[in-house]
Amino acid sequence: MTAARGKITLLIAAAAVALAGCDQLPGRGDKLGIDKDRFEAALDPAVGGPDTCVVIKDTASGAELYRYGAESACNRPLAPCATFQIPLVVIGLSDGKVTPGDVVKWDGKVQPFKLWERDYDLQGAWRAGAEWWFQRLATQIGPDRFKDTLSAFDYGQGRPIGRPDAFWMGPAAGGGLFLSTRNQADILRKLARSALPAKPEAQATVQGLMADVTRGQTRLYDLGARCPSIADASRDVSWWVGRIEGPQRDVVFALSIESANPLSGLEIRSRMLPILTRAGLLPAEG
Repeated sequence: MTAARGKITLLIAAAAVALAGCDQLPGRGDKLGIDKDRFEAALDPAVGGPDTCVVIKDTASGAELYRYGAESACNRPLAPCATFQIPLVVIGLSDGKVTPGDVVKWDGKVQPFKLWERDYDLQGAWRAGAEWWFQRLATQIGPDRFKDTLSAFDYGQGRPIGRPDAFWMGPAAGGGLFLSTRNQADILRKLARSALPAKPEAQATVQGLMADVTRGQTRLYDLGARCPSIADASRDVSWWVGRIEGPQRDVVFALSIESANPLSGLEIRSRMLPILTRAGLLPAEG
């Protein structure tokens, strides 16, 4: 064997070793302790597609434990839609623009849903998804303050581009703020650790607003959202984001789908809960 052929053989052997261990590459391995093939076989018909991304990160270390979807989908800038309530309320609480007990008066204008045509405190507005309530808080905070805080949060481009009451709702609503699915997971991790540059009690309050399901010692915190992703509103982006906190693992997740046939956040949630349960990421009910 010539020296050149010997070197090539060694390179091939090294590549084989690397490929054999590729399940340890960030985002593609079995670091969650699940059967990845079965998990993805369940994800494919439920939420799969070329423009779907699922990112799961360890809350403590920030390590990316799992990724479903192409890198291009996971790094694509997307309108945050109503998931923007997370930084919006953290900022509002930190700045004293609102307190959990404040009741904001409905101004009497017709709303898309009758449920929204009433006065709300923070918890009520969050549960109802009363868009006008969050729009009013955003205008009180103002674009200059958002520019400072979103940049400090490392949230998207860090600038409130577009309408001051809808810059998070995508181009069809006159909004130009975007963030990737990975960035969304990073924000959730900071929130879970009270690591955003904001008052810790504000971050704890928002985390409490997201608390949804408790099964044994495991708690799910989540939020779903949907809005048009392009100016002509022919495609939407749908989000389901949150945290699973339990004695065996503590992870944050962000799931995004961009599609001409969108699912709502609630629809994604209803499809994902049994998948997460079968995978062992959530305990079974009861």
